[in-house]
Amino acid sequence: MSHDSSYKKFFSRADMVESLVRDFISEDLADELDFKTLKLMPTAFQKHGQTERRSDLIWRLKWRDGSSCLLAIILEFQSTIDKKMLCRLLEYATLFLEQTLDEKTSKGLALPKILPIVLYNGAKPWSAPCVYGELSERERLAYERGIWDFKYHLIDIRHLEESLVDKAKGISAWIFRFERAASVQDMERLWKVMFRALKSPAYENLRQEIIIWLETCILPVRKISGAKIVIKRLKEEEKMTVVTAEMEDWTLPYIKQGRAEGRLEGKLEGERIGRHEGRIEGERIGEAKGEAQERIQVVYRMLAEGFEDGLISKLANVPLIEVQKLRLQI
Repeated sequence: MSHDSSYKKFFSRADMVESLVRDFISEDLADELDFKTLKLMPTAFQKHGQTERRSDLIWRLKWRDGSSCLLAIILEFQSTIDKKMLCRLLEYATLFLEQTLDEKTSKGLALPKILPIVLYNGAKPWSAPCVYGELSERERLAYERGIWDFKYHLIDIRHLEESLVDKAKGISAWIFRFERAASVQDMERLWKVMFRALKSPAYENLRQEIIIWLETCILPVRKISGAKIVIKRLKEEEKMTVVTAEMEDWTLPYIKQGRAEGRLEGKLEGERIGRHEGRIEGERIGEAKGEAQERIQVVYRMLAEGFEDGLISKLANVPLIEVQKLRLQI
């Protein structure tokens, strides 16, 4: 998996785009936008007789005030410095505006505003011009006069101010933190902190994509010592944390109901034994049987819902062989 394809996956998430704008572009701008209306747009442009041009990602969204003018966010991902990036983005913006004008649905609507953003993760600081006025005289002659204010927002990930990354609260910052990590110890520490922040099942795919990205894009390029070991640990930890943190919430209804049914069966058994062997001994035996029945009822309910035997054994604290025996009885 390449750097571009990984970032396209990450930033094809609406929540990732919102956190990027809020934490690294402008919180004030983010407050004016309705991120619930984010929509991915086509990125391929081709005019008659010309070579197809393709940007990385384009999102379109509305303003909170209901303005008829939309905002288009053009995202470009770079691992190397491109001296012509300003020209490329200017071309993509022009092609996107032309396409908007050609759409029948655009009649009566104002042309969208354009927010170009470049995410760069190279080792050297970005040195290409970000503002039209910074182009050389030869490059400026390629364009008409009067558009000197065109610029793009550069996020030079590995050279951002530490304080900016530290105070960022959104999920895009986790990608940047991994990019900036200098050792396997840093990555393992980040993983543990990130999982506590993103432990919801909604982020499971994102966590798995981050592991693949680290394994295929980051660690091989950085040649960080112990890369294979850290990936193995992260995979194991992800597997265990999904079980212990997420599955605990999912299985709570089964456990609660199993305990209630187990206590009832244990109580009835205790009362039966108590009538013959004495109240105290009967209650003791009944409690023991009740605890066993609790676990059995939990296992039965999880089996009925299709949980795997190994996972049931861990969550219900029942030996695997007992789970397998109970499955045969269903």
